[in-house]
Amino acid sequence: MAWLDDDAAILARRVASLKDPQLRVAYVRSRLLEASPAEVRSLVAEVAARATVGDIAHGDLWVSMAVALADPLCSVLRAAAAEQARAEGDLDAAALLESAPPGEIDEAARRVPTHAAREGRPLSLGERKALARRPGRDLLARVLRDPHPDVVRILLGHPRLTEDDLVRLCARRPIAPEVLREVVLSARWIVRYRVRAAILRNPHTPLELALPLVAGLHAQDARAVAASEELPRAVREACARLGPPKTVH
Repeated sequence: MAWLDDDAAILARRVASLKDPQLRVAYVRSRLLEASPAEVRSLVAEVAARATVGDIAHGDLWVSMAVALADPLCSVLRAAAAEQARAEGDLDAAALLESAPPGEIDEAARRVPTHAAREGRPLSLGERKALARRPGRDLLARVLRDPHPDVVRILLGHPRLTEDDLVRLCARRPIAPEVLREVVLSARWIVRYRVRAAILRNPHTPLELALPLVAGLHAQDARAVAASEELPRAVREACARLGPPKTVH
């Protein structure tokens, strides 16, 4: 089914009717995968523009789209849509869709934390995943320092994990990009504004994760990101182009 059957406003209303963030992302991902690269390029441009000026419904839709586009299932479509945007001279949409080559990662970001040792030996990945499933908070703060995405994925579903925990995690430096990717892919948590803002403020966030989160950023945070010399130029310039939002949420 083409996007001609579903313009951005209709899609935004349909997404708003779905209260569960995971259902929203799943629905948007299914619609994206049915579309052509040209249609995705057009939709990305329209929804991001409306989200940037503070339209709440399109802001919520854009968050779901950003998560869906970060899914590996959409990687080929995303690359093709980015190429389409460049061919049409739509550099803003291209920036939202393109993936940057991975940079060098501080080895400290992937170092297994000291809690992951027993009887003088490092814990296996399976043992660390088992710790992440424990119901209490006693180990939570330490397990949150685990750099393996499988462990982080389990922790993101922990019933006692809080938004403050996630904000601290996303602000950590250095941090492995794979950890931030798991947070972006978590429909449960990426809908939280403070989590998105923390990801944007982290210089270790890959561009393909950071740029889609710029749309809908509150004006005060956009100014702070635009002025931060430690952040990538593309992120700063994207925030500098934001106008004052009409509404915030």
